[in-house]
Amino acid sequence: MAAPTRPRAAASVTFHCHGHAQISASHAKTIEFTRDPDVTGRATCVLGVCSDHDDHEVGRLRGDVDVTLECAGARDSFRATMSAFFVGDDGLVFRRGPGLRGRTLAYDATKTAAEVDRELVAALRDPEAELTVTLRELGTGVRRGALFVVAVPIGNDDDLSPRARQVLQAADLVLAEDTRRFHDLLRRTGVRTDARVVSYHDHNEDARAGDVLRELESGARVALVSDAGTPLFSDPGYVIVSRAIEAGDAVSPVPGPSSLLAVLSASGLAVDRFSYVGFLARRSAARRVELRKLAERREAFVVHESARRVRGLFADLSSVCPDWEVCVGREITKVFEEFRYGTAAELTEELSGAEEARGEFTIVIAPPVRELERSDAVDAGTDEQLDRLIRSLLEQDVTPKTIAKALSQLPGMSHKQAYARVLAIAGRR
Repeated sequence: MAAPTRPRAAASVTFHCHGHAQISASHAKTIEFTRDPDVTGRATCVLGVCSDHDDHEVGRLRGDVDVTLECAGARDSFRATMSAFFVGDDGLVFRRGPGLRGRTLAYDATKTAAEVDRELVAALRDPEAELTVTLRELGTGVRRGALFVVAVPIGNDDDLSPRARQVLQAADLVLAEDTRRFHDLLRRTGVRTDARVVSYHDHNEDARAGDVLRELESGARVALVSDAGTPLFSDPGYVIVSRAIEAGDAVSPVPGPSSLLAVLSASGLAVDRFSYVGFLARRSAARRVELRKLAERREAFVVHESARRVRGLFADLSSVCPDWEVCVGREITKVFEEFRYGTAAELTEELSGAEEARGEFTIVIAPPVRELERSDAVDAGTDEQLDRLIRSLLEQDVTPKTIAKALSQLPGMSHKQAYARVLAIAGRR
């Protein structure tokens, strides 16, 4: 990686606010300065309105800061610790207690609005009064940064969330699966960022991780993005996320587009329980083995496949589970978005006669409804048989403890569950 990205050391930032007639400064948990020109009497923590703060400059501060407030000759100050999760907001909130990931600029503040000098509060009741706020780094306190896992559009650029925009604009470093595609996304969506953008993909994850961890330790805000959708779902990211957690660094998801969830929501299939598989084996023999194991679970599963190999996948699907219900999504959220529905056998025949489509396929495969109903009936029958067995053993004076120990060997049943079940049946005898 190139030269490290390090937030400015021992920095200070000054901004200005106006007073307001509604000020009471009686809140015992927070202090806030806001860009809003008007606040109600319920905003008991707001000391200044019409703030001219610069999100980027304020966001570069790290660790403990000294906060000085000056207005009409009155002065007060307090200390707080900057939050790595602040990426910009109309309101700057200083919180007495632990930092909250949403809407907190700094935490562990030594004063709240209720404790600010009363002469200063009186001066701020004049809407024409100007409040000068200065934040100065002290070089102490928690200075670690944060890793943001950012979802980006899978096809429609309008799906980039406002929070994702904020994070990308505030980031010091962006880890992008393909830097060219990421820069194209910035250009198309009008997102402006001063962050360094480096490649981060399957072939360099291990090599990059050490440098990224050092960046986080120095206080950098790092954004992880894939080419499309949410990182880690058949995309790189596992190495740095797992190692950041292990190192004690904060990791925060920025949810958004996901081809997995998009196709599931439009599938019309029973997906209250499903497995996400990603890409199956490339060779047919190995792929059929995987499909048989998945079919044995009797629950829906989701796979991805390329246009080049999708026909081979469906040939195997129609061989292993021909009557299973399938939803195929392609070019999701794009202009040529397409969904196909049918059984595995029906769609195999349909795709065999179609021209080779472009794009990546996301495919939901679910057991037929009749099989799910039969499965529920089998489960119910099994429960009845198990209860009869327990009653029979109790009648033969086998102790509940012994029976529970034997039942706890069954898949999905803990010793606690087994013992409670035996005692319930014993109590009904």
